[in-house]
Amino acid sequence: MELLRLKCPACHSSDIQHHSPSTTKNHGGRVIDKCENCPTYVSETKHTFLEGLKTPVSVMWQVIKARTDGLGLQAATRTFDTAKNTLLAWERQCVDLHRVLLLSTLVHEFFAGVIAGDEA
Repeated sequence: MELLRLKCPACHSSDIQHHSPSTTKNHGGRVIDKCENCPTYVSETKHTFLEGLKTPVSVMWQVIKARTDGLGLQAATRTFDTAKNTLLAWERQCVDLHRVLLLSTLVHEFFAGVIAGDEA
């Protein structure tokens, strides 16, 4: 599917080939891809909110969920043993995902309703 196809950030070509596996310090293995039209190497997390993230996403999600459920900033820093500025940075990153997650939820609900209507 063209929409989900990885593109080179330098030349915007879709001609990307798997180059080598890479093991990260905190997130397991990833595949490094190489553009066939220019000398650029690309990771699957390039230009996403996961780029440069050192903490596992599961921990980040637990903190965001606790904050959403009403846990205060100071209480979250004590509970999860994380710096205040780090928690605020995670929250800023997740705010950018708000529209995407809302759209995803709406599409999911729409398809669930269409499928339920077809079965009736």
